[in-house]
Amino acid sequence: MPELLRPSKILTGLQPLADVGSRAACGLLAAVGLIVLAIIVGLLGFAIVSLSIGTGSEDDGDIQITGAGEVQSLLGGIEQDGPRLGNPDAPVTVQVFNDLQCDPCSDWNREVVVPLIGGPVRDGNLQLIYHNFPMTESGFFLGAFAAAAAAKQDYEWQYAELFFTNQDHAEKHGADQDFLDAIARGVGVVNFNVEQWQRDMKDSDITTTLEDDEKITAERRLPVGPAVVVGGPNGTRQLEESPSLAQVQAAIAEVQ
Repeated sequence: MPELLRPSKILTGLQPLADVGSRAACGLLAAVGLIVLAIIVGLLGFAIVSLSIGTGSEDDGDIQITGAGEVQSLLGGIEQDGPRLGNPDAPVTVQVFNDLQCDPCSDWNREVVVPLIGGPVRDGNLQLIYHNFPMTESGFFLGAFAAAAAAKQDYEWQYAELFFTNQDHAEKHGADQDFLDAIARGVGVVNFNVEQWQRDMKDSDITTTLEDDEKITAERRLPVGPAVVVGGPNGTRQLEESPSLAQVQAAIAEVQ
């Protein structure tokens, strides 16, 4: 990843790609770093509010996932191929860089990505490609592995949208494997094999996919925050730090 300043309030635990043990040696340097990062994040105007990854209390009961019908109504009938959503021959492609376990990223997804899906993507004039973009120095967490595994069955977009819809449950129960399994069962309103998805999460090619996503974000030197890269016959536009729907639509118009 590029040497970019990252927010300090991060998810703790479930770090399959992070070296947790090395943090103990940071001592005073880490404390100073936290203060500096807090100031920088304030200047950037984008605060990452991370989801809890605890396992929840004994009183939490079964995790009740909501919104599966709405997500399927949004995405049903639209062609998917791995991380791509929409007509592969669409004149314009929007690469979406987002993090499932970033709280404000859910709002951005709802305000920007969902209208694109319901409009030009469904109409066949636009295709989207999803990239998992870890917004902390700790790297990818289980949510990214889960979404990438769902892509192997061409349901990454259902998984991501249902995860975003239920972020409040993740805050209560913890974004652990039980929560991810519950999201997968919600995706299961369509032809989604949950057992196969669980096996796929452990495959080495999922790690390779996430590393490829990370390489792309590094090459583009993306700062913290959701971003898009809009490409078409008339060029490419890169929009960073939570671009608005109007800004993305303007970029689409410029490149088509």
